[in-house]
Amino acid sequence: MNTEWRYAWSKPTVTGDLKTHVQDFYVEEQLGFEPDGKGEFCFVFIEKEGVNTDFLAKRLAQIAGIAPNKVTYSGVKDRHACTRQWFCLHVLNQEPDLSTIQEAFREPESVRVIAQLRHSKKLRTGAHLANRFVIRLRGVHGDLDELEGRLNLIQQAGVPNYYGPQRFGINGNNLHYGKDFVLKGRQSRHKLSKTESFWLSAIRSWCFNEALSDQVENGMWMRLCDGDIAQFQHKDEQFRVKEVDALMHLSVMRGSVSPVLPMISEGWEAGTGHQRERVMKASLSERMDLVDALIAFDLSRDSRLARLVPMNMAWELLREKEGNAQLIVEFSLPKGCFATSLLREMIDYTDKSVEKYHENIDRE
Repeated sequence: MNTEWRYAWSKPTVTGDLKTHVQDFYVEEQLGFEPDGKGEFCFVFIEKEGVNTDFLAKRLAQIAGIAPNKVTYSGVKDRHACTRQWFCLHVLNQEPDLSTIQEAFREPESVRVIAQLRHSKKLRTGAHLANRFVIRLRGVHGDLDELEGRLNLIQQAGVPNYYGPQRFGINGNNLHYGKDFVLKGRQSRHKLSKTESFWLSAIRSWCFNEALSDQVENGMWMRLCDGDIAQFQHKDEQFRVKEVDALMHLSVMRGSVSPVLPMISEGWEAGTGHQRERVMKASLSERMDLVDALIAFDLSRDSRLARLVPMNMAWELLREKEGNAQLIVEFSLPKGCFATSLLREMIDYTDKSVEKYHENIDRE
């Protein structure tokens, strides 16, 4: 299955290394609200390096003496990065002692509790507002003036809001297994396992990326048509476009409003205008077997912005000796959006953490 989707601003010629060190990729979860200081839930803000989010949640449950399903989190964060995120422990009136949590891990894994507060409501999946990234790319080589131009362009016009390669698994395994799983159809009424949900999500995301890639080619990804569903860039509010007037064109040019694409589900066609519906059907015409099989899973109606415009983007280009320049870039993205989709339009990067992963596999 294809995973080479089109670039909005042409493939970058400048190269560089991503995640040479864990600290080169920093992401901080932004809840969008403050824990109220009371209630039966304990919110814990944790900084971690080299640790899987789900694994950390299980360790928190173990240390607090509660069942694993009593620990929740809003979003999964990269293992090969320095990340800060919130966890929620349902501990009623207890105050768990997490001072020994680092003892549950070994170097180079690192876990540190930054804050521990009470809250009256449970932290649910997708509850956070955004993620703040600070990323350092090393060994940057190529036309640095062209790179500066790209950064300015992305800051103003954004990039296609593709699902990142993380969604599709190592070597695209989620797509490989997901295709077989989806085409086979649901075999029982039991709740899907976590693995099956990953596979289903990967196939649905692939359909979105395929449709978006074609709209990048024809320019529809950042253009509104009559009848489209549009969304404000940094809000969840959506609306049907009755007529694309001058003010609407201006909002699109400024990056504050963009079209959304419906995710595949029963009746997905109602989630866009007739023109975009025709284009999406053409994009997926060769894989209608997958589309029909997805619909049979009775998925909830959902949609996703076609364009991603970074918030509060800033950068510093350290022009050192030839072939050894560095780029430090920071920005915020709404939940569910991928920093890698932004980075791929900036620079042709090599993910050094992937290389290290394969080295570890070879040693085992």
